[in-house]
Amino acid sequence: MSDLTDKKFVKIARALADPTRTRMLREIRKAGELNCSQVLERFDLSQPTISHHIKILAEAGLVACRKAGPYHVMKVDEAVVNQFAATITLSGQSTRTAETAKPLKKAAKRATRRVGS
Repeated sequence: MSDLTDKKFVKIARALADPTRTRMLREIRKAGELNCSQVLERFDLSQPTISHHIKILAEAGLVACRKAGPYHVMKVDEAVVNQFAATITLSGQSTRTAETAKPLKKAAKRATRRVGS
């Protein structure tokens, strides 16, 4: 398993920074697979809002979507989740050096400023 690039790592972190998306990922993971209607039943949000959150999770690579008849079915991409977790815990064969950590720190500061605004 290769390391995540800094850009991919930050994209995943930003997707998971939203509590709704984190909960959504957990719900999909717990169920194994969910279609959009099933996700909608679990959240007090509009369908467009659910679609927006799913799109962000999919763009980050955290969920894979497939068409099954009239439904879009989502499943958590466990390989991506495991890669992200390994990067956070610094497990695996390589660790981030101070040089590779700088872009992550800058991105985290920018994200914090946006959230705090």
